[in-house]
This record gives sequence, C-alpha cells and structure tokens, in this order.
Amino acid sequence: MANMGIKPVVGLTTKHGADEWNNRYSANYVRVLKDRNAHHVILAPDLPAVLPDGRIYYPDRNGALPVDILDHLDGIVLSGGGDVDPSEFGQELNGAETDRIDPKRDALELTLSRAALERAVPLFGICRGFQVLNVAAGGGLVQHFDGHRSPEDATAYHEVVVAEGSRLRTVSGVNEIHVNTFHHQGVDVACLAPGLIASGMASPDTWLVEAIESANHTWALGVQWHPERDFELDDTHRHIWDGFMAECRRRQETRLA
Repeated sequence: MANMGIKPVVGLTTKHGADEWNNRYSANYVRVLKDRNAHHVILAPDLPAVLPDGRIYYPDRNGALPVDILDHLDGIVLSGGGDVDPSEFGQELNGAETDRIDPKRDALELTLSRAALERAVPLFGICRGFQVLNVAAGGGLVQHFDGHRSPEDATAYHEVVVAEGSRLRTVSGVNEIHVNTFHHQGVDVACLAPGLIASGMASPDTWLVEAIESANHTWALGVQWHPERDFELDDTHRHIWDGFMAECRRRQETRLA
C-alpha cells in the first residue's frame, strides 16, 4: 500500500505555464488541491511539466505532452477556459469564438484526456474541461447559445437536477445543485459522447446537459460550472472535490504499490 504521507499528484491543465498566468487564472484550483493535500503539476502547452520527483516532460510543437506522464499522475483536472476548435468534433465554425480558440491547448488536453480514459486515470473536467471530456470521448458541442454567460459585474446562477443513481448524486449527496454559469457553449443529449451519461441537467433549460460521467470508468466526470468557486454557498461543491480526491488516492495506492 502507498505511504499515506505522500501527496497524490494531480495534473492541472492550463492555457499557459507561466506563474503570472496561473497566479491569476489557476489560483482557485490550486487552492482547492492544496487544501486536500495534493501536489499539483501544471500541464501547459508552452512550458515543461515538472513532477515532484524532478522528472520533466516537454510539450511537442503542437502543444501536446507525452502521454507517459500519466504513469506518474494520480488524476487530472481539466480546467476552464476558451472554446474548443469545432474541427476537433467534425463541425464547421458555427458560433465558436475564434479569438478564444487555442489549437495547442486543444492538443494538450484532448491527447491527455483520451490517454487517461484508456488508462483509467481519474479525470475531472470543469467548464471548458467538461466540454473537452465530451469531445475526447467522441462527442460534440453546441457551439453557441445565450443565457448562460455571467455578466462581467456579477455571477449568474441556476439549478442543476442530478440524475438518480449517478456518481454525481453519490458524491454530492443531493438531487439538485445551485451552480454558477460562465459559458456560451455546451452539450445537449444529441451530441453526448458514446459511453458517457448525462448525470446533471440544467433547470429551467432542461435540454442542456450540465454534468457528464463515464459509465465505464471509476472516475471520469465533468461539470459545466466552476465548483472551485462559491464554496460559501453550501458543501455540495466541496463534496464533489472530495470524491475526486478519494479516487486519486485510490489510484495513488495502486500506482505506488
């Protein structure tokens, strides 16, 4: 069994590897992981990933990291960000915002996600990461719709109805979650990836999938909202993170055995 004093190693994807960028845009994710005694590793398309044991993995010219890095990770958080290039799910441009598309980040996250699904590495997709998970598993996206992007001066909220019998219901302990909303792309049932199930649906926009999970993996779960924010609302978001970290620790025990 693994030494429980050793921190689980969790990869955190981001658009850029520079400290200045991550201190601004990744701070909430890092805080949550540190609070759960995890060692985070920044996975970026423009700078090397440095593991706790000193190993260094370099992205290729397309932005993708070698998938062998997964042998040393106990989980991956796919963080929020811009739009996935529609070409990655076989569509022409139809609402995606070209100034928010980053091909190197797409290469980074889709390559790692597909390999993580093959190797049963725990995956937690958040906002953009939720969308990346669906695309990596063979699904698509609705490229644009109105009503779910918070204004700059405030945060909008709505409810998500959690599917009975889902992993999300098990770890959250509730049948409805009050969530923030910061997106203009998303997933409906028609573009849901094979092998994924809709474990949360928006309310009142009941056509919109807000949480997905794999029916074939112990933990491949994505949520369209940002559960690293708004901890003061209730404990539900904490419970989801705790569920992910419990799976990372199980992976750690197997990896280090």
